[in-house]
Amino acid sequence: MRKVIYENVASQKDAAKRPEVERSLSQNEVAPILKNFAQGKLFYIRTYGCQANVRDEEIMAGYLSKAGFSRTEDPRKANLAIINTCAVRENAEDKVYGEIGSFKANKDQDKDFMLVLSGCVMDENDIAQKLMQTYPWITLVIGTHDISKLNELLASSLEKKASIVSVRSFASEVVENMPSVRLNSSQAFVNISYGCDKFCTYCIVPYTRGRERSRKMEDIVKECQDLVDKGYKQITLLGQNVNSYGLDFKDGTTFAKLLKAVAETNIPHLRFLTSYPSQFTDEMIDVMATYPNIDHWLHFPVQSGSSKVLQKMGRRYTREEYLDVVHRIRAKIPDIALTTDIIVGFPYETEEDFQETLSLCKEVGYSSAFTFIYSPRPGTPAAKMEQVPPEVSHERFMRLKALIDELTAKSSDECVDKEFNVLVEGPSKKNKDVLSGYAPNGKLINFPGPSYLSGCTVKVKVNRSQVYSLFGEMAEDPLIAKAKDVAFLLQSSPLIREYLALDKEIQNDPEILSMGEELVEKKKKLALSINNKEEHLKAKEEYEDLLKRIHNHPLLNNHDTLKETVKGELLLVRNLLK
Repeated sequence: MRKVIYENVASQKDAAKRPEVERSLSQNEVAPILKNFAQGKLFYIRTYGCQANVRDEEIMAGYLSKAGFSRTEDPRKANLAIINTCAVRENAEDKVYGEIGSFKANKDQDKDFMLVLSGCVMDENDIAQKLMQTYPWITLVIGTHDISKLNELLASSLEKKASIVSVRSFASEVVENMPSVRLNSSQAFVNISYGCDKFCTYCIVPYTRGRERSRKMEDIVKECQDLVDKGYKQITLLGQNVNSYGLDFKDGTTFAKLLKAVAETNIPHLRFLTSYPSQFTDEMIDVMATYPNIDHWLHFPVQSGSSKVLQKMGRRYTREEYLDVVHRIRAKIPDIALTTDIIVGFPYETEEDFQETLSLCKEVGYSSAFTFIYSPRPGTPAAKMEQVPPEVSHERFMRLKALIDELTAKSSDECVDKEFNVLVEGPSKKNKDVLSGYAPNGKLINFPGPSYLSGCTVKVKVNRSQVYSLFGEMAEDPLIAKAKDVAFLLQSSPLIREYLALDKEIQNDPEILSMGEELVEKKKKLALSINNKEEHLKAKEEYEDLLKRIHNHPLLNNHDTLKETVKGELLLVRNLLK
């Protein structure tokens, strides 16, 4: 049996500690032993769970690509595989075990095959030890806090010829400059904070992702600006509770200020996940109402419509307080689309409590909702409470689902005959002649159109609705839509922006303006002296001297250099449009 080295082992008890936050830059050097191993090898990543896990996948792919691995979407061809796990619900965790077993075939065929387990499940008590005992072909187990050490730990495994477990109980770092391979060329997730301080009684996330740690605003805005410069159309800011962003700095930094700063990068579509109701401030509402590029869609988890159940959940608001925030949001943003999370069958939930959830859903009028039957997570306070019988939870869940379907259908029907700017994700999985994408209200819209519009923002008129999707037709010529997209990309280009800024500076420079006027006079003098050889030679000399001064002017010299580069870029665009 392969030797196992336990560098760190998770303890949910220790996870509640709040260590001093350390900020550092990722060390992206790759050890020669890993670089040599990676040559000609393929990696595969399977991710379960939320958007935070998807972002973790992009970062891990960045590290592996830096080491020299290439990606494959076929797990059977992989020389290294990562299973990126989710611990939020029991069924998500159960899927992982079958996935681990499926990779034994890879190990049987390739003795050097490496299997890595990551994600929230790894941060649970004793999980890593149990997994290593049950599945001896596992190479590395890392928690959510050790992603930045992926290449370092893989190299260590190769050097020591051992499997390694490195799962820290609590996080003390915010690491910047981590490599990344984005999964989408037009939409991007951007972490603004890590961890959670709420400790809801049903939730394991604070134990697996640690206490709240905010990234510095300047680092976030720089990342977002870089994405805009690369032509990205949508950014989703990620945090377990975005509303509490910056509070750990204790210097007046707020999420509203960050949201405003990111909106001013001119990203066409800006979203954020997830908000905590009691910390949704009027300042945030005002920012959302002010900036048109912030989508009028808000995921606003309620979990239950009963104040009694909310108290048992450890949620720090009542039914009335939640509804008050909703009313304040709708007063400033009347067309806001609200979605939510709801847990059914939480301990001690009565039929009366459940009826309060149904009535709240009707009052808010959600455009859709993610609904779940309560799943006890070991180590959380709710797991020790009196549980609702499964058959009762299931029956309530079906009633809630029926109501949510009704509300979703109503909100979809209200979209018919309206026009939306849709960010096209690509061809529909069911029909390649049909494109699909999301409107600013979060609704999925399908419409016929050419494939070259993938990644573009297109105006679509909705003419038909189903419960969870809309159907429409383009309200503008597809070539016009593509041309607008190209225009956006050109305007987003740092090179083009630099050229235009320099052009504006030249037009307002007094010295250059004076030389321009002087050049006109010198040209006139040169023409008039054509019949007098001596005067003509003198005029020519003065004219050429002025041309030399103009040519050597630093602003104009730089302008000429940039102009040639821009011409090359525009030539590529022209060829692309052809």
